[in-house]
Amino acid sequence: ITVIVALLTLLSFVSCKKVSDNTQNNELDKNSAVIYIGMDDEFKEYNFEYTENITPEILIQQISELTGWNLDIVGDVKIEDYGMKVCFAKTSAIFTGAPEEQKDEFFVYDMYQLCQEIFDSVKRTLQYNFGESDVYFCTENDEPITIDSNIIIPADKPYTGFYDNSGDIYTAECKFGGLNDGHSVEVVIDGNVEVLQVYDEGVLEKIRDFDLGDTFKCEYLINTSTNMKTITKIIE
Repeated sequence: ITVIVALLTLLSFVSCKKVSDNTQNNELDKNSAVIYIGMDDEFKEYNFEYTENITPEILIQQISELTGWNLDIVGDVKIEDYGMKVCFAKTSAIFTGAPEEQKDEFFVYDMYQLCQEIFDSVKRTLQYNFGESDVYFCTENDEPITIDSNIIIPADKPYTGFYDNSGDIYTAECKFGGLNDGHSVEVVIDGNVEVLQVYDEGVLEKIRDFDLGDTFKCEYLINTSTNMKTITKIIE
């Protein structure tokens, strides 16, 4: 009888441990964490102490308080086997932009930089503190996030970066319509006005020499995830 009881106890312990191991935890069993703010591979680190166990929602709120960016989310961050999903509200800075009075330490020049810093900071912070699982972003009703009509962050694919180089390359004859900001240019392609991104400094130097109405030939990449169009080469 003693042996049977011991075996039953052991089986019960193994079963409970298996259930516990498969359960996703929506809070840290500690009250300290590291906040990351930045983009690409350049982040500033901020140690964060809290009086209770830390949740993903608390970390996102702390990023908001540090930067001054509105990071309203809808519901709790979902932590599933496939990864973590953050649903931003339409009142968040992703849709409304940076505040009129920005903090010097977190100053952004345009909507693209703002959104990239938000996505990269939230992803890095959640992955560091809750595990290296995939991070998904969406907006209300689990819809994809559209930025300035030409960038789409899909809700059903993990976020891999704002400007990754996965996509298809196209060649086009363009008419120069002017630089919109530090890294986007308005052009006319086949009679349609397009806004293309430019991040290569050599390409930017050539574009800065164009006058309104000049025509040029270029190669541009359409990102398969975000639909962003980026000029990769000016064809001489």
